[in-house]
Amino acid sequence: MLRTGLVRAAAARRLARRQPLGARQPWRWLATLQPEAELLGKPSSPDPWTKPDPFRHSCGSSNEKVSHSIREFLQSTRQRPRAGLQPDELVVKCPTCSPGKPRRLAYSAHLNTETGAFVCTSCFEQGPWEKYQELAMRRNFQNTIPKTRVSDPPPFEFAEHTLEQLRANLNQHEEIFAALTGQDKGQLRLRPEALARYGVGLGFIDTEIPEITDMKALVEGSDHAVPCLVFPRTAFRTNSFIENNTPSPAAKPLQQPDSRRLSRTISSMISDTHHDEASSAHGPVLADLPEFRTVQLKVVGWNTAELEMFVPVDEAQPGLFGFHIAGPDSSDVILTGHELDAVAAFQETGIPAVSLPKGPYQLPLDAMRALERFERIYVWLDDDHQGAEAAKLISRKLGVDRCLIVRTQNGNPQGPRSASIALARGYNLSEIIEQAQPVQHDKVLDFSALREAVKFEVTNPDLIRGVESKDLPGWNAIYKGLRPGELTILSGPTGCGKTTVISQMSLDFCKSGVSTLWGSFEIPNVRLATRMMGQFARRDISSNPAEIDYWSRKFEQLPMYFLKFHGSTKPETVLETMRHAVYAYDVKHIVIDNLQFMMSMQAKGIDKYDAQDAAIATFRQFATEENVHITVVAHLRKDQPSTDVDINAIFGSAKVTQEADNVVILQRYGNSDSKVRCINVLKNRFDGTLGKVYISYEPDTMAFKEIPPPRKRKAVKIIKTSGKLSMADRLMAEVEAATASDDTDGM
Repeated sequence: MLRTGLVRAAAARRLARRQPLGARQPWRWLATLQPEAELLGKPSSPDPWTKPDPFRHSCGSSNEKVSHSIREFLQSTRQRPRAGLQPDELVVKCPTCSPGKPRRLAYSAHLNTETGAFVCTSCFEQGPWEKYQELAMRRNFQNTIPKTRVSDPPPFEFAEHTLEQLRANLNQHEEIFAALTGQDKGQLRLRPEALARYGVGLGFIDTEIPEITDMKALVEGSDHAVPCLVFPRTAFRTNSFIENNTPSPAAKPLQQPDSRRLSRTISSMISDTHHDEASSAHGPVLADLPEFRTVQLKVVGWNTAELEMFVPVDEAQPGLFGFHIAGPDSSDVILTGHELDAVAAFQETGIPAVSLPKGPYQLPLDAMRALERFERIYVWLDDDHQGAEAAKLISRKLGVDRCLIVRTQNGNPQGPRSASIALARGYNLSEIIEQAQPVQHDKVLDFSALREAVKFEVTNPDLIRGVESKDLPGWNAIYKGLRPGELTILSGPTGCGKTTVISQMSLDFCKSGVSTLWGSFEIPNVRLATRMMGQFARRDISSNPAEIDYWSRKFEQLPMYFLKFHGSTKPETVLETMRHAVYAYDVKHIVIDNLQFMMSMQAKGIDKYDAQDAAIATFRQFATEENVHITVVAHLRKDQPSTDVDINAIFGSAKVTQEADNVVILQRYGNSDSKVRCINVLKNRFDGTLGKVYISYEPDTMAFKEIPPPRKRKAVKIIKTSGKLSMADRLMAEVEAATASDDTDGM
């Protein structure tokens, strides 16, 4: 269904491009949710997203009635709407999926203030204003309305002098400012005016405090604080609809620093030396744009890449780094994976640049909406295997007819990976972006389209191995890495720890930026998430309840998602949900645990083997078409011993292992009480490497740790005799002892 929607969206964009620029609709991407009839020329219901002709008085009167109805209804439900990423939209509560959600997740529906049409970026519910009212009158939504007359609290508001002091900190820190703006080798060569235009600042994080709760401490630091770059995410401050109906929200009572502690702001410093150049080359800085506001700060450690925090963590209005750079007349934009890449690209090309908000490989739907008004989008991510795959996926989401992929290395394996590194090495970024290429059609290829890919694989064998595991380095030597477009079968005896192993490994890949979808049909999601959060924290968090909120917020920042299924489920339903997740959340790794639980009650007798084969074939095709990695957990046959398990021991027909690219068996090593396990790779279609990795479970960290192979014990058979052994008996005893030793090694 979503694939058909993508085709409809592309067709809608092509039709829109035949109209004058002023006639195009910023809501055209929502054609993915409209019926097919209108694209086939058949009569259909009126499009709720089509804006009325502003020159017709009757439509104008209708718009006024809709706006008046929206005002009254939002006030009656005591909502606090946020400004959207488009001038004529509000972010309100979804009447379908907001019940049961915390307030920070409830505001997911985007409402057009002119037509009243809405769409939810979480559950994809959509329709006209009448439908929103009808859904909101149901009891489950009515129960979410506060009983008192107090509305939901306003969104978080930063004090402007706090942001100015963060920007001033950057200029005052000589070492970091020189590393960013210096022209010497190893320095990024960013201009101070470009950093000021984006509002980049410098803060300090106390390593002994798990999260930022005091803005004063972020600005001024402490004895244990380390310097961190601060990247503001901006959005519209408000729109005319909110201004006419809602009083200006006051700042939340979060501690703000004293503006007198730092006398000079970044604006005054830049005006001393670079004011004329900044005004003529790049325009006003963020502080001089009152129509925009900072909705969230991303704080990244200067010396520690793993140190990453957000302020505020919850209840943030959707925003993008660099959203304020693109004016209403801009038709082109650059989309990067990192903030400094966006600054470098804008500085050298003059094209507005924004960065992805959720890691360098994921484009959420909120950000997708903000990019709909642009005619041409340059997708400029890291030029490696993972970045190239993400660029193709994002381009297909945004529309291949208006996206161009920028390759920084341009076929040179020794070239820079990103825009900021290219600038630091002295490359001409304008020449690099001129060589951007569109995405090729995925069903028709010639060798010219494959030539660069073949050259890349030959010259960069280490980069195509996939995303490597950080917890199990020995696993990388055999399995190499997690590669898109492959199907892996993981099997093993009951109770040997298959779910624990795959949850740890999927979490390991997720921390490397691989968006993951978990389908647990055997274990409830709450229990699975509790186990994974313990593995993420490397401790049993139930023993210290005070840390649960902190680790929950840290875990929530990972691109980890869960299927809401349990027990027997039709493969078609699972497949449809998987397509939605790939489209909406850029999922690259899907875990199905396990195949037998999902297929139970779907067929009986001999038919269950055919049903399982059909499900495996479907997963195989899905992995290839969507270019994602699918890991399927499967049981062994019940008649199999716990040792000497081979590839034929997996439950089902031979098609299960034939369709798979990789087959992995998890076995116990030693007796039944042993905590040592053996991961045995029995099939590896990538390069044919097979082998074993030994791991041991550590209850304190709730995870497995790689260990050296256990020492092999040679079995010795003792024969009691009344006299001396003959030469023939002695040779026979040695042969039997050697045979027993080989059997032990095979375990």
